Amino acid sequence: MESAPPSRDRVQSRKYRFLPEDRSEDSDAMAAHWVTQQDAQSLTGKERQDFEAWLAQDVRNFGAYVRAQAFFRHLNYRASPSLSHFPARNTPSRPPRTATISRRRFLPLAAASIGSLMLYDTARDQTVRLERGHELPRNYAWHQGVITLDALTTAYLPEATSSDRIDMVNGRLGIQLHSGIVSVSTDTLRLTGTAADFDLTRSPQGLRLQHYAGTLTWQTPDGQHQLTIPTAVEFTQAGRSLQATCRPLSPDDIIEQTAWRQGTLVLNDTTLQNALARFAPYTRLKLMIRDPHLSGSRISGSFALAAPEDFALSIARLIRCRVEISNRSITFTA
Repeated sequence: MESAPPSRDRVQSRKYRFLPEDRSEDSDAMAAHWVTQQDAQSLTGKERQDFEAWLAQDVRNFGAYVRAQAFFRHLNYRASPSLSHFPARNTPSRPPRTATISRRRFLPLAAASIGSLMLYDTARDQTVRLERGHELPRNYAWHQGVITLDALTTAYLPEATSSDRIDMVNGRLGIQLHSGIVSVSTDTLRLTGTAADFDLTRSPQGLRLQHYAGTLTWQTPDGQHQLTIPTAVEFTQAGRSLQATCRPLSPDDIIEQTAWRQGTLVLNDTTLQNALARFAPYTRLKLMIRDPHLSGSRISGSFALAAPEDFALSIARLIRCRVEISNRSITFTA
């Protein structure tokens, strides 16, 4: 696998990895471990012996290793430089939940928990700036969980492992915290999560919260508010305070809303215009509709964010239209 290209800004060369603690004989789990281990650094002599012994132990291990390599490449996974100044907390004696998950679900979650970061020096004291452009979402370990940065997202995280505060500038953050507390702040809102799983989106249209599990609280002039069940919340400015509009989330809603963390776009009876707007942050190609009557065409399905051309061709087949693809744009036409 290729190393991540250098940033156009100054980059602190650091490494950060999130690997399962479980070293069982599960072929898929061990395959994911060896793929990420070799991508992060060269194996030592002892590690090389262990790896070769594992391959020779069972013919199925080689197949699992090949599948793991293909899976990580499909997710556009790249190794990042060393991140020695921003380590995770010490691993607890009891392994996290991701280490004991079933084999059929382990590999995608392990892949989703490992990603490359470009960390920029900033003027803020003892913080690092995380920033994504028109790129796929990236996942990395933070304390006892995983944080996902979406495309076109900027946030500041503390270098000190004793601090749990994240300052969000724009875009979308996904946070899966197995235990402990996290605090996420914008200029108008401060959320506190305990063993929480949630997404927070900040855009010119306002703030949107998708709460999936755990406990979330926030403070307003009206008092303290708390969520303990899956809920979608829209925040709107009302004078100097925020008004929250809530609706419950179904299991299907949660699957659709969290798919982006694994590089997937799920559409459910979505118009073509809205589908292109949701896909646009992940590509530098300009997505256009030449014939206005196509804008309202309805689309349902699951699409890989890493493949805009495949997305366009699939859409064209679904709504029975033509698509023109160039190195600068994708245009839908009747």
